[in-house]
Amino acid sequence: MSCTEVYFISGCAVESDIVYLATQLEDVDSSEYVHTRMSAYVGRLEPGRQWFYHDVNANVVSVCEKKQTSTEPRQLVALSKEGAVELWTSKDGSSFVEKIPDAGVRLGTLGYLRSIREIGDTLFACGFNSQVYARHGGVWTSVVSAPLKFHHAASNEYVVFNAIDGFSEDDVYVVGSNGTLYHWDGGVWRQVPLTTDENLECVRCYGADDVWVGGANGTLLNGNLNRGFRDVSDVTDNETFWSLAKFEDKIYLGSTKGLFAYDGRRIGPVATGLKPEVETYTVDATPGALWSIGAKDLVRFDGKVWTRINHPDNPTFGSCGGEHG
Repeated sequence: MSCTEVYFISGCAVESDIVYLATQLEDVDSSEYVHTRMSAYVGRLEPGRQWFYHDVNANVVSVCEKKQTSTEPRQLVALSKEGAVELWTSKDGSSFVEKIPDAGVRLGTLGYLRSIREIGDTLFACGFNSQVYARHGGVWTSVVSAPLKFHHAASNEYVVFNAIDGFSEDDVYVVGSNGTLYHWDGGVWRQVPLTTDENLECVRCYGADDVWVGGANGTLLNGNLNRGFRDVSDVTDNETFWSLAKFEDKIYLGSTKGLFAYDGRRIGPVATGLKPEVETYTVDATPGALWSIGAKDLVRFDGKVWTRINHPDNPTFGSCGGEHG
């Protein structure tokens, strides 16, 4: 690895001991340079050989795993704000880049993208100006149709979609600004009425129609299209929940003020016992582990033990120069 410090932009849990991260070099201004260093950590390997990286000419904002199919190997996927999508095959290190038509500001006309997720066997992406795309046969197409519309940025109806998830290609939820939640049944969009107008930042779908939504001012909602959504927010909490993940019997919430969890009764801060406590933004989970990703803090929880994992290009987290505000 290089000796230039990095900070984490986004990440996803791949396996209980593998995480994929989009990082920026600390001495590179992302507003002036197009670059992201993609890093993979594989905990099962011996120390000194656990980290791998490759560079991409894109400013990545979201990553996900694309599971192996009968025709394609497992791939790790990175989405740039301009709509460039890199698909990287960890088995042989090969990669290729696709461009989502019309997405972006410099490379497109409709605005930046925000999030990517595999739903069923299909990659979906969403972003500014009500953009939603699906990938079929290696081709990205817009699935925007009434009542979703593209609008001028000055319009009161302009929507930023921040996150997308679903149970299948015909059971998709997308959330965004001003309490906006839409559902896609594979052919028709339907807006789901909510009692909040807070910005919604994350959505995850679990089990049998178990949908969780988080956002600004401590917003946490649970439900689905058919039974509606109940607000389980804590009235004393005003944090923004940027991400959420279900692990074992709790919903973990990533906030810039630390890691929180909802245990079915209340939302509260998580005490890990680590010194310093966890700095987080993104949380994700596999059946065997919860991963927490902060600007420079990577933490794994196996259900019993919290373990901090140091990036080889950064000082030990919590040491002088090791924290990033």
